[in-house]
Amino acid sequence: MSAAKGSALLDGKRLDSDTNQGETIVVRSVADNAVTGTEGRFTTTGCGLWVQLPPLEPGDHALTIRGRSDGFAVGVDYVLTVDAA
Repeated sequence: MSAAKGSALLDGKRLDSDTNQGETIVVRSVADNAVTGTEGRFTTTGCGLWVQLPPLEPGDHALTIRGRSDGFAVGVDYVLTVDAA
């Protein structure tokens, strides 16, 4: 994680990120889970750069995520559609 760099933009505005170094997390799995193949709870380790989205107004929003660490890189672009309540 010390080499991890990344950014996230929501509608063109930079989001602040938090770094998680390797925290234990408990996941509740549903039937036919692609990770475990079983239903129930399992413990794993989550690390990375994380962002929290603010409440979004109705309409379309662009979320752009870029990250890099050592020889690994990721880039994803999302269009989030929020329906009116």
